[in-house]
Amino acid sequence: MKNPSPGMRRALRQAQLYGHLIVRNDRLYYPGGNQPICSIQLAREMVRSGWMTKQDGEYQITPDGQLAAESESRH
Repeated sequence: MKNPSPGMRRALRQAQLYGHLIVRNDRLYYPGGNQPICSIQLAREMVRSGWMTKQDGEYQITPDGQLAAESESRH
């Protein structure tokens, strides 16, 4: 498994904490948040890597994404 970038790690941790991320103005936000977490492009890279899925306009963390977020937080 490739290592996530710092921006990906942040998004994965937020998705882990809130359960999902929502799309607004071509950016991802945590529910109720007003500061963007990452761009749609970065989210698509995480989907291609298998760390997130997109369902009904929401991005959700996958089991592989959980592992990627946890493995990086241990270092």
